Amino acid sequence: MDRPYIICHMLTSLDGKIIGDFLEEERAAYFIDEYERIHDRYGCRAWICGRITMEENFTLGHSLELTQKHTPSIPRTDFIAKKDAATYVVAVDPSGKLGWTKNYISEGSNNRTEDHIIEVLTEQVSDAYLTHLKNLGISYIFGGKESLNFTLVVNKLKQFFSIDE
Repeated sequence: MDRPYIICHMLTSLDGKIIGDFLEEERAAYFIDEYERIHDRYGCRAWICGRITMEENFTLGHSLELTQKHTPSIPRTDFIAKKDAATYVVAVDPSGKLGWTKNYISEGSNNRTEDHIIEVLTEQVSDAYLTHLKNLGISYIFGGKESLNFTLVVNKLKQFFSIDE
């Protein structure tokens, strides 16, 4: 198969929400722990979230002050900073807005120690953002010109990073 096997593993409220005050309820701690235990049992080398989830839980809303002045034009080609990481986190961030300060995520369960970040972008992203990612050593792949083609994205995850699941 030329793409990873994809498991949809989510912690949601009964009405399907993935964020909200329900996660702060005392009784939610049990379900959060159970979610992490199930995640660990899958044994996957990668996990994926969208920009809003990443921003709220991992960059904590950090915004970047990037200037386009004097930023050279960067070709829209994939950048693989680390192709042999033990684990990866894939951030779906089409416009390049996440305020990363390091090239890995270490929060979470024991199995999520230093997950190397892979940004999924469109070609609409700014040169300044690409420069920022390269300077931090964050890998990025392009999933389309103006919108994302997830068939292309998952094929690249398999091809470039050997992500099977």
